[in-house]
Amino acid sequence: MGKLAILRKNDYIFLYFSIFSDGKNMNNRKITESKLFESFQKGSFLLRPFIIEQIERGVRIYPSYVADAVIDAKLPESGELLKFVVEAKTSNTPLIVQRAIVQVKEASENSSYNPMIIVPYLSPERLSELEKEKVSGVDLCGNGVLIVPDRIYVFRSGQPNRYRESRPLNNPYKGRSAMVARMFLMQSEFSSLNALQKMLGIAGEKMVISQVSKAVQALENDLIVSKSGGMISLLNPSLLLDRLSAEWKRPVFRSQQNLRLPAGLNSLSSLSQDPLLKWAVTGESSVLQYAVFAQGKPLKIAVTDIAAAFKLIEGIPEPVANFADVVLFETDEPGFFFSNSLDASGIRWAGRLQTFLDLSAGDARQKEAAADIRKQILKGVNI
Repeated sequence: MGKLAILRKNDYIFLYFSIFSDGKNMNNRKITESKLFESFQKGSFLLRPFIIEQIERGVRIYPSYVADAVIDAKLPESGELLKFVVEAKTSNTPLIVQRAIVQVKEASENSSYNPMIIVPYLSPERLSELEKEKVSGVDLCGNGVLIVPDRIYVFRSGQPNRYRESRPLNNPYKGRSAMVARMFLMQSEFSSLNALQKMLGIAGEKMVISQVSKAVQALENDLIVSKSGGMISLLNPSLLLDRLSAEWKRPVFRSQQNLRLPAGLNSLSSLSQDPLLKWAVTGESSVLQYAVFAQGKPLKIAVTDIAAAFKLIEGIPEPVANFADVVLFETDEPGFFFSNSLDASGIRWAGRLQTFLDLSAGDARQKEAAADIRKQILKGVNI
């Protein structure tokens, strides 16, 4: 399904076309700059319906700047040429697109050329960024925007990404790597990678410096953080929270054990006697630490070794979960054990962020509580 609109008024052309795609049949492909330009030759479409009249590679625009290409294009049956200076990138991360926009805008100043970028894929977010900056952009998938201020606007979107890029690590918002992202919501600025690595260890996740560096690079590519010299700073806490929330899924636990605690919840402090055992109340059961919420028992507790935890607690097995005081869940998911809060009685509660993530993956009531905690997190971020 799509829509097309063309408006001609006082020599101004507006064309909008959007396709809603299911995103299937996407392939992983690597692209070089030469391959990038193979799709843009004389006589081919720059962005339908505009046709390339001429393309020249490696053109010196200023003594200090050589453009990747200059392109002349025109609407069929129109004699007027549109002239573009092009910055081409073989990657389309938000950071690279942003840098390309800055470069090509500077190149087009005080010249007869309109600025344009070419990348393998332009997402709706990147197209919106181009619109805002009044810079044209096209990709190899059929998406793009052509802008000549006050005269021409052509917009096409919705084609799936056929050039998936590999990240420097699997996913900076999931698993152990996500602990780096979470750290920036606890402290928004670090003087170095070593300082960040140290704080990660204090919060409960020891990582080698190369892992920290890769996670930071991925976050920088997504414009979540910025690096200036050695300083690493959080740029967009709201977007970071959204990414973490989108990726958080309550894990399938390896095993669970329902227990009654004759000595009460204070007996949970005995779990800290084993230095090899990681444990914490889940975010779902920690909500009362951060929000008003009708919370019943049992208390849910994540542990890395359920057998070791069972011996330390000295609880009584209970076949019916609703009659238990606690339920132990065995898992290695690092988020449960990161940046916990230890109270005076020795109970290790989930941090505010983990509680938000757990609740945001829950039912309607839990999502409502998550929204309140989200505001608390953002209010506490100092940027």
